[in-house]
Amino acid sequence: MHNVKILDCTLRDGGYYNNWDFSTNLAKSYLNVLSKSSVDIIEIGFRKPITNIGSGPSGLRKVGKFLTSNDKFLSNLNIPKNKQISVMIDLADYTGNEGYQKLKQNFGKSKNSVVSMVRIACNYTDKKKLGKIIRYLKSQEYTVCANLMKFTILKNSEISSFFKFALKSGASYLYLADSFGNCLPKKIKSISSFLKKEIDLNYLGFHSHDNMGNALNNTIAAINEGFGIIDTSIMGMGRGAGNLKLENFLSYKKNFVDKKRINFFSKKHMQVLLKKFNWGKNKYYEYSAKNNIHPTFVQRFLEEEKFKKKHILKILQFLKKNKATQYDMNIFDNLFLKTNMFKKTKIFNTAKLAILCDNPESKKVDLKKLKSQGYLTSSLNYINFINSNNLNFIFMCNAYRVFTEIEEAIKTKNTKLIIPNYKILKNVFKKNSTRVINYNFLKSKDIKIKKDFCTYQKNLVLIYALSFCISNYFKEITIFGLTKNISNYKILNQINKYIKLKKFKSKIIIK
Repeated sequence: MHNVKILDCTLRDGGYYNNWDFSTNLAKSYLNVLSKSSVDIIEIGFRKPITNIGSGPSGLRKVGKFLTSNDKFLSNLNIPKNKQISVMIDLADYTGNEGYQKLKQNFGKSKNSVVSMVRIACNYTDKKKLGKIIRYLKSQEYTVCANLMKFTILKNSEISSFFKFALKSGASYLYLADSFGNCLPKKIKSISSFLKKEIDLNYLGFHSHDNMGNALNNTIAAINEGFGIIDTSIMGMGRGAGNLKLENFLSYKKNFVDKKRINFFSKKHMQVLLKKFNWGKNKYYEYSAKNNIHPTFVQRFLEEEKFKKKHILKILQFLKKNKATQYDMNIFDNLFLKTNMFKKTKIFNTAKLAILCDNPESKKVDLKKLKSQGYLTSSLNYINFINSNNLNFIFMCNAYRVFTEIEEAIKTKNTKLIIPNYKILKNVFKKNSTRVINYNFLKSKDIKIKKDFCTYQKNLVLIYALSFCISNYFKEITIFGLTKNISNYKILNQINKYIKLKKFKSKIIIK
């Protein structure tokens, strides 16, 4: 076995579970233990061209600094000088004139940075955009790796074409990234046999995912074929089912001294993360791998504790039919946005409606007091910390939330459910006909508010609920616990402009 290089990407790939929010203490301990190991390259994180790190993107949990991994931040981490430091970028973040300017801002001369290697995550269909990015990074004296994503759905000739283009552009390493985790050793051998006619396999790297439990076997196959570099992560922490465990690879190499050090670090820092995020192989990841479904779908389903097993399997079967190789939660709209026609909803007698959002601030709202003041009460989606029996309505429209919450929402005693007349839920509606008010949603780039439906570019419950209220002539719509972010403010501005343009009488109040 030749002396293959090891790249460990725990802080980069593992960040898909904790939003790249690793503590400084963990990071320094990680760097210290790897500095004494046989790991050659440490991939410290992504370098995303975004600026809102520390507060999180609109409405999301905190995002850590290992998503941007800028040099100022990295310089405070005691980076070991005996290891090469890498960051990863997504090609899509740096394409076009604006993206290219961001690339130049984020990557000056490598001699002025602790980072000396850049790995570019790229799909085959985007290869023509790759050359300019590689050439710039090479001009700044970085080692550049072109990581080909989702290679298992490509022909060998396509893989060869991609790699030859990347080499011609100046790439130092060419990576096969097993995005779906469905590669087998025989696939590695087949590709290698095809590529070795034109490419020195020592330029090749392999990034495994362990969806089917083949991470180590695939990596060994790659090494036996002559690949020059392979990826690991501690305890396998990485997107979806995770990666090849560094510990397992050290055992394979019979490097028990390194493994002992890594295990000591894991016991102190990583086991608590595994307990919290529970990455690793399971039947859902295995199903997604066998059917070329992007593993992040499964990861998101498992993170949402309200999903039941039958829901996950049902959704995965849908994703299989819809060739969900790209991660996009909006894909569920295609499942749900088949609606039946129905009679128009009635106009309500009261003039005031209170809407509670899924936010801890809503716990403070006194529903009985609101009702005594003449309000009808409602919530956006089913909120488990609110006694829904004290609500008049629950608004639901987003497919992701409907899948997780419809069964709980329908159990409430007197609360009516306002939801589009989705064909897939016809049996639920039939059994609960007196409990359901149908109001449809259709996708369109513009807002429209009609008596029996509304339109918007995204299936958002805030738009949906406000449209229903406005179309039913509620004069006062008071919202409690709305997250104050750019997205919600944009929606409110659009709705208020529409109210003024169409001369509706509704007034929206934010509490």
